Amino acid sequence: MFAASDFPMKLDDIDVRILSFLKQNSRMSNVEIAKAVGLTEGAVRHRIEVLSTSHAIERFTIETSGASASYYAVVMLKAKHETKKMMAEVAAAKISKESYEISGEYDGCLILEGASLTEVDSKIDRLRKLRSVADTKTFIALRRW
Repeated sequence: MFAASDFPMKLDDIDVRILSFLKQNSRMSNVEIAKAVGLTEGAVRHRIEVLSTSHAIERFTIETSGASASYYAVVMLKAKHETKKMMAEVAAAKISKESYEISGEYDGCLILEGASLTEVDSKIDRLRKLRSVADTKTFIALRRW
């Protein structure tokens, strides 16, 4: 655990908690951190920028264990009306890693990626709120081969 006295700038308890979360998982989203510390995503983003520019955060790094640290989901979409309009709205939202217009029971197929299941779930929630999406069916990847 960090202490506020460990840094050249004056840190409050929230800054220390943000640093602890980032130390545990540097890919943790600002939304996840915001929920954990009781701030808005924008406030967390601002604090991380201040921590970076003041050199309380020197750099962001990754550690690998040989296995993928990402979580994936395949999401099937049904359009309310026009498939092309739905797919254009999905592409503009920049939620998915890959997007496909498909034939069959569903109109679209998306591949989502996130650093945690919470991040993937958040992306699914954002998709469901799009005006042109009538229905979704989600499959969470358990293992990558």
